[in-house]
Amino acid sequence: MRTLSARILLGFAALAVAFVAITVNVLVNMSKVQDSIHNIREGHLPLAFSSKDLARCEEDLKSYLDDGFAQEPNAYTAAIALRTSRERRNAAFSILKTNVAKFSELGIPVDKSVAPSLDELTELLEHDKPSYDKLFAALRAGDALDSESVTGPAHQLRDAEHKVYSHTNDIATLLKRIVDLRTENLEENERKARLYAIVLGVIAIAIAIMMSIWVVVTLRPLRRLRAAAKRVGGGDYASRIDEKGPAEVAELAREFNSMARAVEERERELVRSERLAAVGKLSAMITHEIRNPLSAIGLNAELLDDELADNEEGRALCRAIHHEVDRLTAITEEYLAFGRLPKPKIASEHLNAMVEALASFVREDLTAKHVELALELADTDPIALVDASQLRQCLINLVRNAAEAVSSKGGGKVTIRTRKAGDRAVIEVEDTGVGIAPEVLPRLFDTFFSTKEGGSGLGLALTQQIVKDHGGDLAVESTVGRGTTFTVSIPRG
Repeated sequence: MRTLSARILLGFAALAVAFVAITVNVLVNMSKVQDSIHNIREGHLPLAFSSKDLARCEEDLKSYLDDGFAQEPNAYTAAIALRTSRERRNAAFSILKTNVAKFSELGIPVDKSVAPSLDELTELLEHDKPSYDKLFAALRAGDALDSESVTGPAHQLRDAEHKVYSHTNDIATLLKRIVDLRTENLEENERKARLYAIVLGVIAIAIAIMMSIWVVVTLRPLRRLRAAAKRVGGGDYASRIDEKGPAEVAELAREFNSMARAVEERERELVRSERLAAVGKLSAMITHEIRNPLSAIGLNAELLDDELADNEEGRALCRAIHHEVDRLTAITEEYLAFGRLPKPKIASEHLNAMVEALASFVREDLTAKHVELALELADTDPIALVDASQLRQCLINLVRNAAEAVSSKGGGKVTIRTRKAGDRAVIEVEDTGVGIAPEVLPRLFDTFFSTKEGGSGLGLALTQQIVKDHGGDLAVESTVGRGTTFTVSIPRG
């Protein structure tokens, strides 16, 4: 999950899964609740009501046999009242059995003790049927209510109806308990559904919060990028950001850092160009204002040196004056070189021959400084599109700087190499000198910047300008105490 889109997609997928889980859970539990409500409404409640009606009708019948039957004025009214109570009881019992049968049709499970209780009640009612037939026969015959033919069957029925009453109450209690259990199950399912919905909702909210925090943390590099862009816009071209985070953000950070480096380099080039332009203007002024007075001072110093032939101390002072005049003249010439540097006249040149000629020119001077000069030329002579005089000046500056670095170390070696690199010709000037400190390298080609005492800071700046005018690049690598390598890369001819 290195990409930002994959992380956000994962977060939304987690939210979607949580939402689906909540929805499925609610639907499943609502379905259970609905089934429980349907079972209670269509089965348990009618069964409970019918069992309650049966118990009430049986209580009425029992009460009539206990108290009301003997109070009837005659056998006819007693028969009608008894038949009515018994038929109501039997009708309630039929309704109860019908509801039990409906349970099976609806596929609603019935408590295992209900069916045996109904069977036992049926047996009791069938057992009482002969006693009712005898009593009704005696009443139809007009026998007195206190006659043996009436009181005998009535007494048996009282005992029997007490058993039936007890049994119907047991059935009603059983069915009420079943309804209560189903109601409790319904309430429990409702509580579970609510609890699950709350828990899953909290989980979904937690996932959403974690996802939001995750996205905020993931996008934090973008805020750093925005802040860095403001710093670059404000002139802090060295500003960089960490190339960390998701793939897109890391890639954006790398591109930003590349852009900042390019802007920084262009700003340096702009400053360098402005300095070069200032040097060009300054060189004209120096030429006009200083060159002629310096020549006069040098000439007078020579004349004075001749006049003081017998004064060694005076002659030493004259030579010091002449030396400083020569140094100022050299600096003036460097300024003039900047101000008068023409556009290169490009032509195809053999680099090996040019380097060999250069080596012959500087070898004696390097030997005097205890510097060994070595050449490592390409087997196939590279041909480059260059201005021979300008490139020679560039290489002389590099070789002399290398010789000074080696000489300050007490001696060493300077190596000049040529080689081909694709469509480029490469010249390397390597020395075994003191090296250049890392903090100095970024400013090495800046105009007027020099690490040498009394240096003008124009040599490397001029060298880089010549290379750039040729469409090439000048690079430097250095290790303190081990040496430095300058690499000139220019187009091949």
